[in-house]
Amino acid sequence: MKMKYFLGSLLSIMISISAFAQNSPGVDYLSLGEIKLAKDYFTKNMGQSPAESHYYLGEIALQEGNTAEAKSHYEKGLAADPESGLNAIGLAKLELKSNQKEAENKLKDVQKKNKKDVTVILAIAKAYLDNGMKDLAMEKLQDARKADKKDPNIYIFEGDILAKENKPGDAARQYDQAINFDEKCALAYMKGARVYKDINMDTAIDMLTKAAQARPDLTIVGKELGDLYRNKGMYGPALEAYKKYFTGGDYTTEDIIRYASTLYFTGSYDESLTLLEEGLAKEPNNFVLNRLVMYNNNGLKDYQSGLKAGEKFFNLPLNKGDSILSLDYKVYANILSEVGNKAKAVEQYKKLIELAPTDRPLYKEVATFSADANNYNDATSLYSKYMELAPDSVDAQDYFILGRYYYWGGAEAAKDSISVTPAEAKVKAKDMYTKADAAFATVAERMPASHLGVYWRARTNVAMDPESTAGLAKPYYEETIKVILAKEDKDAADNRPLLEAYSYLAYYYYLQFVDHGGKAEDKANMKSNAEKVLEIDPENSTGKALYDFANQ
Repeated sequence: MKMKYFLGSLLSIMISISAFAQNSPGVDYLSLGEIKLAKDYFTKNMGQSPAESHYYLGEIALQEGNTAEAKSHYEKGLAADPESGLNAIGLAKLELKSNQKEAENKLKDVQKKNKKDVTVILAIAKAYLDNGMKDLAMEKLQDARKADKKDPNIYIFEGDILAKENKPGDAARQYDQAINFDEKCALAYMKGARVYKDINMDTAIDMLTKAAQARPDLTIVGKELGDLYRNKGMYGPALEAYKKYFTGGDYTTEDIIRYASTLYFTGSYDESLTLLEEGLAKEPNNFVLNRLVMYNNNGLKDYQSGLKAGEKFFNLPLNKGDSILSLDYKVYANILSEVGNKAKAVEQYKKLIELAPTDRPLYKEVATFSADANNYNDATSLYSKYMELAPDSVDAQDYFILGRYYYWGGAEAAKDSISVTPAEAKVKAKDMYTKADAAFATVAERMPASHLGVYWRARTNVAMDPESTAGLAKPYYEETIKVILAKEDKDAADNRPLLEAYSYLAYYYYLQFVDHGGKAEDKANMKSNAEKVLEIDPENSTGKALYDFANQ
């Protein structure tokens, strides 16, 4: 099985060199790619070890692409200690490409003065490596072995090279070798855990546990462990690990984001918000921090606070690496809906569709939301698109839902007296009702044993012929009765459509009798249908009135 290991960039892992203080957290931070933590550490320790602090701050500046700042730190380091081999190496490194021969002579001179100092020799190797001179770097790595083959930093250094070359198996062997020479080498355990995290989670956890045992002061182990659990969706253990890490006090905004998001996913909204407030105090416009504030307020159902957070979040400028997520629109849409702004909520869902134009279930979800907001124009178009994306999987239920959206849309259009003229409202309503009728016709065709298709066709035609003068609904109510009475498993729920059908027919025949010559046949039909109404609902006032009229 091919092992997977992705380190990304120099910010994910640094070629390791241990130096001025044995087991220095700052060096470990830098080696682990924790640039901000490393910078903070060396800045705070400037007074205690100025030469070494300047060297590592120079290394950080170089990693950040600031050569001038790096040069300044190396020079200040030499000013603090003219015998500092590390800072001399730093300055020579800056010359390697522009004046290779002169720079190499300077590096050789430093090495001669520090023949047995593995830290210095590895720094020279890194100088070559940073300039793309791997062969020379590997020569210096051999010199380090000659100086002290038992120094674990030699194997960590080579393991880092192999890891960056995407050779996880070889890298793991080098980290294991470092541990063989120093069983308390926390850095080797941590880097080994990074290799194993996507291969064998139990091994990675074991290595991080050993790192914590070896260096209780190195609280960053808790972060690594928390990230590992979090990425696996194991939020409980992740929270425990993050909690231990945060007790050390050295954490970044990114760490706050990880911890706060884990609290959010476990429903600890208040705790998450408290942590986010700490982060926002330092970075008030941080994109992810503001996103999580909106999420947590939504989780707490504090929709007014969520609205404020959402407005701020969606007005923040998008910096490099920032992007709007589908969940952002969903959460904001829910908040807007809860505070009564249905129209703007629908706008968020439309933006969500723009992000995923082929996400078929999303169209159904947004159509449902639009219908709940009485926005039937969007509901019908979105549900139609949902059906178009997979026509072979469309069933009668889909046509039934679409038909009802059109039906309700027709009702909304018919009473619109603000945005259109009465004539325009009538035309719009008829268009919606006509489409509803077509959808219900398909339901009836696909489900002949069910009354739903013909029953809703009847209701739709009543809407198109509200005075019942044309009798548009008559054949569909008659078919509704026929289908229901043919059922073997009729129940109480069938009484409602039957009552509606008989009532319509009784009234229809009443109109026929009154307006078209008083035919006895129409009166008889009126009476029989009125009787059916009263059989179902003896106190039905319309049924009683029509029955009494028929008996006159």
